[in-house]
Amino acid sequence: MVTNKTIGQLTSVLSWVTERQKILNHNIANADTPNYRRRDLDFDQVLKEKETRIPLRQTHPKHLPGSTHQGQFATTDWGVVRVDQNGVDLEVEMVTATQNAMYIQSLTQELNNQFRRLRLAIGRRS
Repeated sequence: MVTNKTIGQLTSVLSWVTERQKILNHNIANADTPNYRRRDLDFDQVLKEKETRIPLRQTHPKHLPGSTHQGQFATTDWGVVRVDQNGVDLEVEMVTATQNAMYIQSLTQELNNQFRRLRLAIGRRS
């Protein structure tokens, strides 16, 4: 169903994912920078910020409660031992960036489908 809420949510997620792509690309660009630690957006923290505006409800006793994590950026050591103390594993970063790019592509495709449905509902067949 096409609604402004659906389009708004898709654009919000797309905005977050494109920001994550920038950070992942920054990690790849700094793969040879001494003492650089990889960064990533912490989705749990972003979700927690949204929770403060819209509280999660447990509508069933078997539902799990929301989790809480601290910090928007997560730094991760992949166990890579390098002389220059760089924490970026280039192969892992490339795979993560590719997965994120595919997610961007699927979100963009769904957003285009929403607009196509909206045009069809209005009566402009394109």
